[in-house]
Amino acid sequence: MKSYCISGMKAREVLNNKGCPVLEVDVLSEDGRLGRASASFGISAGAHEVAVVRDGGPRYGGMGVLGPIRLVEERILPALRGLDCRDQRAVDRTLLELDGTPDKSALGGNTICSVSLAVARLGALHREVPLYQYLGGALCDTLPLPLFNMINGGPYSAAPTDFQEFHAAPAGAKSFAEAMRMGVEVLQRLPEVIRKRHGAAAYRPGHLGGIGAPSADPREVLATLWAAVEEAGYADRFVLSLDCATSHLFDPESGRYNLNFGRFDTTEMIDYFTELVRDFPIFMLEDPLHEDDFEGFARLNTAVPTLICGDDLFVTSVRRLAVGAALNAAGAMIFKPNMIGSVSEALDAARYAVAHGMEVIPSQRAATSPDDPTAELGLAVGARLMKVGAPQTGERTQQQNNLIRIEESMGAAARLISGEEVRRWLVR
Repeated sequence: MKSYCISGMKAREVLNNKGCPVLEVDVLSEDGRLGRASASFGISAGAHEVAVVRDGGPRYGGMGVLGPIRLVEERILPALRGLDCRDQRAVDRTLLELDGTPDKSALGGNTICSVSLAVARLGALHREVPLYQYLGGALCDTLPLPLFNMINGGPYSAAPTDFQEFHAAPAGAKSFAEAMRMGVEVLQRLPEVIRKRHGAAAYRPGHLGGIGAPSADPREVLATLWAAVEEAGYADRFVLSLDCATSHLFDPESGRYNLNFGRFDTTEMIDYFTELVRDFPIFMLEDPLHEDDFEGFARLNTAVPTLICGDDLFVTSVRRLAVGAALNAAGAMIFKPNMIGSVSEALDAARYAVAHGMEVIPSQRAATSPDDPTAELGLAVGARLMKVGAPQTGERTQQQNNLIRIEESMGAAARLISGEEVRRWLVR
């Protein structure tokens, strides 16, 4: 048996940053090397994501993963034993054939993703290169501009703000390390700005590592965030973006969106966002409409220069990206490997998006772990933007620090998207 052949697996329950059990998988090769991974998942999930298999019942409130552990050890290991861990496509193809369902409900997207990521890490060990180079090649040199989730709304905040995430991005940064410093300096100003504008009671932590929205009005939240940018002295070096996650606001019976400030149909939503991006330096809108409204996305994408981005719209799926590309529905896709399952499928989706002129934006999920490899997979496909969460809390700063180290290792070859390129998505 070759040293790089898969010889064993061990699966276990571990806890993520939300104290929720997740499946962690070790994949071993014949020479004793080990690749380890666990799959993140979202608190806010799209309807078209792959299935997550959990135990149900009273244990861990139904969230246990003893069933997936058995699947790994009793079904997946026999199917993968003896395969070359460096042949990611063969491994992923075997996993998909073993599952045999369109939504991966037999094994679970969480199970497939954990195994697939662990195999990828094992393959990188055998090639003796970092994961991003193993998957993307030795010439990877693009660092993503970080989009900091400074203010958390929607289900991530106690405030009744409709939209989920309010980002600030240091489009004037010359390096990833400088971008991190600029982000921290804005976050440092934000608590005092909130207290001045909304009172001490309005300051509260959010559920994504940022600060809870201080107002139910998205315009006031944006104004508050921009005031912190100005306080930090960066008014000419930052831009804003929004994750609207409007599928959770959509009423299919009436065809309207139920927001705190009104009930809007699709045309009214497009008009609202068209005005919003004129009034604030917003360069990107994520999921501004319902996850199946490709036509509405296309109308908005035509109406504004803003980068229109699909998350729940695309769920990192080539099939759904093809629909969007045919309609020119968006200029970007959110990249979340656990939405689709295997590493190969996620990379295929990212490369399809790039081939069709879209930006690929890796994103951490709300429920994650410190060793989440999404950023490195994003580096592998040359992602120029990334949703990194807030520049605080251990599971997020560990991944941000890893990108700082990677930039250092790249030396003079490291590249970051320029502020001029980002500002082309602003309304002039």
